[in-house]
Amino acid sequence: MKRVVISAVIGVLLGAGLLAAPYFGVHIPQQILMGAAAALTLGAAAAVLARTTLDAAAVKTGKEILGGTQLKKAANIIARFPDSKGYLPLSIRPDTKVDQLEVVKNPSNYTSKDIIVSLKASSSETFNPVELKRLFTALRDQPGFVHMLLLDKHDEYVGYIPGFYAKSAFAGPQAEVLIAKYVVDVFAEPNKSVYLREIEGAANVDTISDEASISDTITKMAGSFKKLVVLHGGKHRKPIGLVNFGDLMGQTLGGAFASSVGSGTLADFKLSR
Repeated sequence: MKRVVISAVIGVLLGAGLLAAPYFGVHIPQQILMGAAAALTLGAAAAVLARTTLDAAAVKTGKEILGGTQLKKAANIIARFPDSKGYLPLSIRPDTKVDQLEVVKNPSNYTSKDIIVSLKASSSETFNPVELKRLFTALRDQPGFVHMLLLDKHDEYVGYIPGFYAKSAFAGPQAEVLIAKYVVDVFAEPNKSVYLREIEGAANVDTISDEASISDTITKMAGSFKKLVVLHGGKHRKPIGLVNFGDLMGQTLGGAFASSVGSGTLADFKLSR
C-alpha cells in the first residue's frame, strides 16, 4: 500500500512539474502538458482507489470466512468436557449409594484425574439433598472436578453446573437448600433451569450445535447468554463442552478476528485439522 501511495504522489508531482515547465524555459505545447498531467494524476488516483478497494474486499472476505467457520473446526473456542482415557465419569442416579462409590471411599486416589459428574433423573425417585451433599463433600478436594451435567431420564441435557460451585456451595452449611433449588427443583420443572445462570451455570435452552458457525454463536450470545453448552450434531444426548462469552470474544475479536481485519487474511486464526 505504501508503494502505491508513493507512486501516486510521484505521479501528481510529475504532473505539476510538467505544468510548471514553461516557467523554467522549457516550451511544451499546452495541450500536451494538460493531457499528460491529467493522465498521470488520474492514473495515480485510480491506482490508490483500486488498491484500497482490493484491501477492503480482502478484509471482508476474512471476516466472512472467520464468521462462517463451524465451532467444531475452531480450536480453543470450545472448552470440552473430558472424554479421553484416564478420566472418571460419575453417573449418579437417585438410587445410587453414594457411600459405596470408590471416589467417596478413597478420594485421594483420584486427585490426578479429570472428573465429570452426571446427575441422571429417574421417573420413580428424586434426588436426596443429604445424599448429594455427601458426594460433593467427597469431591470438594478434587481439582479435576470441573463440570457437572443434569440429564433427564432419557439422558438428554437439562442443565449445567460448574464444578467449582458444586464443590463449594453443595458441600457447605446451606448445601441441602441449594441442592433442592438447583438440582431437585430443576429436575421437577426443567424450565427452572434458567436459575442455573445465577451460579454461572447454563439452562436447558442455553445450547448450540457444534455445527453452528462462529457468527451464529456470537449472535446468540450477544443477547443474554454468557455460557452455552455445545451439543454434538445438535443432539441433546451429546453435550460435548462449553462456549463462554469471554473466551469467544477473546479468541475472535480480541485475537484472530483482529488479525484478519488488520491483514486481510486468516493466517493467525488456528483451525483444528
